[in-house]
Amino acid sequence: MSKIELSRTDWSKILGYLAANPAPLYFDRRLRTFIAKKHAVAHGEVRTFEAETRQIIEGAINYNQHHMNNFLESHVVRLIRPLSVIDPIYERASDAKVLSIGPRNENELLHLAAYGFDLNKIDAIDLVSNSPNIRIMDMHHLEFADDSYDVVISGWTLPYSREPRRALAEKMRVLRRGGLLCIGLTREPPDGDEAALVFRQGATNYLSVEQILADIDVPIDRVEFRHEPLDPTRKGAILLIARAT
Repeated sequence: MSKIELSRTDWSKILGYLAANPAPLYFDRRLRTFIAKKHAVAHGEVRTFEAETRQIIEGAINYNQHHMNNFLESHVVRLIRPLSVIDPIYERASDAKVLSIGPRNENELLHLAAYGFDLNKIDAIDLVSNSPNIRIMDMHHLEFADDSYDVVISGWTLPYSREPRRALAEKMRVLRRGGLLCIGLTREPPDGDEAALVFRQGATNYLSVEQILADIDVPIDRVEFRHEPLDPTRKGAILLIARAT
């Protein structure tokens, strides 16, 4: 392929378009992080959940605050990509009402916007936040009405819970009929140190998609997407997108 030549005029038009329509910029992780940092600095406040935390494993808030301060992203892109092509999200993402659980900062929200979701229709909660767009709230006690969302995306949050069935029940409660529950987490080898730590903390080391589905107390219409580690002896991602009945 020959080199693509762009003139100053071309670049001026491109930059003008991006200034008016910035969503394509959000596909780049570095730009997402830059924008999230700018918003956090302008906001100038870090908030932390201060109520009862018995349902959360020890150290979860400190761990997530460290990642928030360093603007590290989870692997949630592995959920957002498949979600973006599932009906009715495909070509209609901007119509969807979304709840993001555990984004820490605005990186995840910007990433959703890159795939066509409307930032004005995204609610977000976490135990820590440096953004006015992320409410401080416990996923075990969601302060939203039943049947509020078309999508609930919860990336790498369930392993922090000592009561994952309660957390899953809350996610399903706020989902509308036909809505999509998106869960991502890391499967730890059951004979490893991390799995032992999870067990001591009273949390669940999920080893399969089926194990997550078994902890959902309400009917699932169907599984739209699933992924489990290719090598069951090694750490890897478990991903689930399920449609509510």
